[in-house]
Amino acid sequence: MATNPFFNHKPAQSSRLFEDLTIEAIKMYGKDMVYLPRTLVREDTVFGEDNSSIFSDGVEMEMYIESIDGFGANDQITQFGFEIQDTVDLVVAKKIFERGLSHIENITHPREGDLIYFPLSNYIFEVKYVEHENPFYQLGKLYTYKLSCQLFRYSYEQMQTGWSEIDKLESIVAGVTNDSGSVVPQDGFGQNTDIETGGSSILDFSERDPFSEGNY
Repeated sequence: MATNPFFNHKPAQSSRLFEDLTIEAIKMYGKDMVYLPRTLVREDTVFGEDNSSIFSDGVEMEMYIESIDGFGANDQITQFGFEIQDTVDLVVAKKIFERGLSHIENITHPREGDLIYFPLSNYIFEVKYVEHENPFYQLGKLYTYKLSCQLFRYSYEQMQTGWSEIDKLESIVAGVTNDSGSVVPQDGFGQNTDIETGGSSILDFSERDPFSEGNY
């Protein structure tokens, strides 16, 4: 049976109204975030990464926090050290994103690998997956993007966004500055100095023979 042609019609007025209501709802219940597009410098096509990438811009836009179930649930100590795997799902309006990134060429939608800074908690998240069809195409059009994000693991990328709380992360990790009062939280997978210091106080790596007669 075919769909009803009288009720299946999507007038432009209803479409614009639904989009405006979606944007207004995100403005009411969402939070201000800063979207940081990644610029690739020397991309490794084998491993799909670029540790020399640059973040040279930051655009503030409102996003709705759909799920924070991953916060604190996946932290664990692995053979490589303490790993933080906090995740969050964010929803951003398509029109708001396009309007905010209109000055940057070739960026028409959110991309995996870009970053999102949450000023309220000083957290930086990396976009791991962009859902282009969630929710469904209400009234025949896409109004939102859903972003699945994970806490950013800093790998010595260049931070030149113009946002001081973000840009100082590079100096803090490099040891140039020590701003422990407002350090931007990140995945400590590669920065395990506390565990290393604690382990050194327990294990003795000196060349002294603990079983020789002179050590009894």
